Formats: sequence, C-alpha cells, structure tokens
Amino acid sequence: LEDMTTTAQTPVTKPDGTAPINSAGRPDLANRRLLIWVAALTLAILGYLAAKPFLPALWQRPGTEILQPLAALGAVLLLAPFLFSLGKRSGHSQIPNRLFILHVGASLLGMFLVSLHAAAAFSGPPLVLIACLVLLVLSGVVARVHVSSRMASTFGRKSTPFQAAAPDLKAALRALIDTKTALLARLDPQASEALFSPTLRHFLTAPLKSLAYARLAREEARLIGARRSVSRLQAWWRPIHMALAWLFLAGLILHVIMVTFFAGYVAEGRDIYWWHLAAW
Repeated sequence: LEDMTTTAQTPVTKPDGTAPINSAGRPDLANRRLLIWVAALTLAILGYLAAKPFLPALWQRPGTEILQPLAALGAVLLLAPFLFSLGKRSGHSQIPNRLFILHVGASLLGMFLVSLHAAAAFSGPPLVLIACLVLLVLSGVVARVHVSSRMASTFGRKSTPFQAAAPDLKAALRALIDTKTALLARLDPQASEALFSPTLRHFLTAPLKSLAYARLAREEARLIGARRSVSRLQAWWRPIHMALAWLFLAGLILHVIMVTFFAGYVAEGRDIYWWHLAAW
C-alpha cells in the first residue's frame, strides 16, 4: 500500500533485513493535488479544443510536422507507468512513492500531448486508445482517492474474524502452502513463504518456477476468499486498470507500426503527408 496511501512518519524496515528507510523523507502525492492535476489536464484539453478552429493548418491534421513529434513525445511519457511497475517488481526501488509521482505526472502530460494529436482527427481505431487513456485516468484517480482508504482499513484484517475454517479447506490450504514452500526452496531458498512475492528478477532467471508460484498464490487467494472479503470495486479495480494499460500499450505499438510502415494502407488513397518509413 506504500504507493497508494500516506506512510507513517516512522522508519520502515525492509523485509530482506537491509537498512530501514525513514518514511519521513518520502515524497507523497496528496489526493487534493492529484485532483488539481487532473482538473488542470481537463481544462487544458477543453481550452485547446475551443482554440483549435482558430489555429493554423499545421494544427488541423494529426501527422503534421508539429503534431506528430508531440504525439511521439506523449507516447514516450505514457510509458512512464511501465517504468513504475518495473521499478516495483524488480525490487530495486527503495522509494516507490517517487516513481508513483513520476507515473502520474508523466501520464497526465503525455495524455495532454497525445490529445493534441488525436483532436486533429477524432475518428477510426485510434479512438480506442483515447478511450483507454480516459478509463485509465478515471480508474487510477478513483483508486487513489477512494479505494486506498478502504485498502488501508482492511489490510491485515481477517474477512471472517473468530470463525474457524472448515476442515477440508484447512487441509487444502495446508497442502497448497506445503507445495508453495517446496517450490520456493528451489526458486529462492533465502525467502520466507509468508512474505515472498516473485519479482522481475525471479521471472527472468526462473520463469517457469515463478509462474508456477504465482499460480499457487492465486489459488491460495481464491481458497481463502480474498476478493470476496472486500467490495467489488476494491477487488477488481487493479486487474481492470492493468488490463486497460496493456490494451493501450498493444494499441499504441500497433498504431506506430501502421503509420510508420503501412502508411499507404492508413492513407486509403489519400495523400501521405506524415513522416514514415514505408508506404505499404
């Protein structure tokens, strides 16, 4: 939860036993500031749309020598969230809050630049990318402002306190944890099953074992009813947010490939006025 909620002003000891990190020095993006940034983005896009009819011709078509470079820069900025995820999953980010602020700031600026590009021609498949961006911003803001407080209140709390589990469920969990422990001994012998989660290093060095461990962890969460113990919004916002992010990335890569190498197909007989490498 350290990237979703404000941490307490006390030293935080890392699970691997390394030197504690003083959370008092960690940057934090307050909900009010986040809402101000999103409101500023919305007003900037609306202002541009209002001014667009009065701008020169270079601002009227998405592939001009002004809007195409702006779109490319915006696309690069929109990749910042993947760096945020990479920093967290690699285990090398000592202050993920800083990456989270970079994630938000770069995403909003990138969305503005891409909107300048897209506003010149609101049509065709690229509209799917814009829809993904809007939904990504909405799901991220709702999670940060609304869901994070719920996550903090339910963190570490049993969904059914003082209620004993059924014997068959306890046996299934015991067998599953034993399997996880045995697999972890081959995947990362120094780690503790109660605290371990595969990082990028594990997926790169032992992908099959890491995938198997992740599958067992999902099965454990299903058995204990982790998602059922919280609201649907809290249970599903992150999978939806991540699915939208990967859908946007796939669409962005496809769009770049199409306009760069298949410019003739994209133009559909019209003038190819944008920079490209092939007109297939």
